[in-house]
Amino acid sequence: MTVLDLIAEVILISALGVLSPGPLFLANLIYGSKEGFHAGIKIALGHTIVEFPLIVLIAFGLSKFSSSILTDEGLRTIGLVGGTAIIFFSISQIIENIRTRSRGVNNKSGRLNNNTHLLFRWNKRMVLFRGPLIIGIIFSGLNPFFIAWWLTVGLKLISDSVSLFGIVLGALFLFSFHIWMDYAWLGATSYMIYKGRSILKTKFFQLSLLSISIILASFGFYIIAINLS
Repeated sequence: MTVLDLIAEVILISALGVLSPGPLFLANLIYGSKEGFHAGIKIALGHTIVEFPLIVLIAFGLSKFSSSILTDEGLRTIGLVGGTAIIFFSISQIIENIRTRSRGVNNKSGRLNNNTHLLFRWNKRMVLFRGPLIIGIIFSGLNPFFIAWWLTVGLKLISDSVSLFGIVLGALFLFSFHIWMDYAWLGATSYMIYKGRSILKTKFFQLSLLSISIILASFGFYIIAINLS
């Protein structure tokens, strides 16, 4: 395999994972609607914090050790914790969406009801799940599908890179041709949905975000369900 062959392999195979819709992408749409392009970059940075050490770990020949931990009970635990984190994040976003819509209605009448105050206080307690950088870390490190991808499909990319350049340079080479797609995709989609706020009607836009949060919660329940079965 030549260097050009490896570059093509990394880009094509990585694109399948990067462009696949998942919890990280849906969370990116939610934060992108509020913060725009910078939210996507922050989420991608959080993703990088988890992904790069994982690639290095596998590249240093610890894939068998990793596989023994991150399969069966290990992946099941990660799946349960990750699914729970996704659900809590989704609930906080649904509550924030309801609070925003309720506040808009109440502002017209000049009052704010007690239920909105309760929702606001409860949502503030979800500070752990707020912030695109933190979400990028949590939704990557606690996503069993992401880890399993690197231990299966990604393992081929790592082994090919290491065979051409050695462990250190191979890991860096692979990562450099892989990670830019995460930044480009997450940054672009967060920018586009942020710009969509000026095009779509406010009510429709809020309903769209509510739908995304519900779908994201469904991902969380799905991850928990398959790990309990």
